[in-house]
Amino acid sequence: MNLESFCYIGLARFPEQLEPCLALLPDEQKAEAARILATVKDLPKKELLQRWSKLREEEGATLRRKAGEVAGIRLDEISPSLRDWCVSWLADQDG
Repeated sequence: MNLESFCYIGLARFPEQLEPCLALLPDEQKAEAARILATVKDLPKKELLQRWSKLREEEGATLRRKAGEVAGIRLDEISPSLRDWCVSWLADQDG
């Protein structure tokens, strides 16, 4: 789980429920999530969503690059309508 995404979406959608939800995380993740929360809790909702969107774009690019390396193909050669499915399938195959 990406704790940064967890905090961004939690604050944007359910701010009053986020801190109690942190208690449900494994101990090793609680401290990191609390640290992230402390740095972003005062940001406006628009900024939280922009940061989450940017993070998702970066994660997607990394996943596509890794999937292309695993499969030995260039994903830009695949039809755009099939790229997301191909990346998801390749990620599932890799484990």
